[in-house]
Amino acid sequence: MGVCSRSGVLTSAFSFGLPLMILSYGFGHMSGAYFNPSVTLGAVLAGEILPIMAMLYFIMQIMGGIAAGGILKVILRQRAYGLCQGGATLLAKYAPFNNTSGAAGIPHHYPDESVVWWEGLLIEMIVTFVFVTIFIMVAVDLKAKTGLAPLIVGFTFVACMVSSDSLNPARSLGPAIFANQWDNHYVFWIGPILGAVLAGAGYRGFSQGYEK
Repeated sequence: MGVCSRSGVLTSAFSFGLPLMILSYGFGHMSGAYFNPSVTLGAVLAGEILPIMAMLYFIMQIMGGIAAGGILKVILRQRAYGLCQGGATLLAKYAPFNNTSGAAGIPHHYPDESVVWWEGLLIEMIVTFVFVTIFIMVAVDLKAKTGLAPLIVGFTFVACMVSSDSLNPARSLGPAIFANQWDNHYVFWIGPILGAVLAGAGYRGFSQGYEK
């Protein structure tokens, strides 16, 4: 239950990255391992999959995200589910902090604060851009495709999840529906979409220029 783990960011990141790695090895040869709408959008813009196929992927990915959110609510105890807010992706909030060992021994008080919408959007955009670019390079591009793609993709996702919270609109939607957590939900759609657009368009422009 990494989505609701209280063991730290790294544990949560691996709980997403390792299953992605395993599923990519198991189903990559059948579906291309398109489990994420952001990846699918990037691949369409890169010219690597057909739009009609992408639409089918989008539908199934959204349905999968909603189903996962529902399953999480069913199998978790009510208290655990409430503590992690159903696994919903929310902007981080930081509690007040008193630093008693400040400069020259002068204590300093840090008030409570939180990540604002534009910071969250920018983070989601950047890490999604990195992830989608790596995915296209190692798992889609026929000239660079490698048998180690699932391993590379999985660990790239782990690295990105350490800095982010979603990268996947479908993953954000399911928990939001069942936990009724919609605060700044748009950040986890717009950010990944922008990142995917930049990755797909950038790859297409770069590859066409390289081929010339």
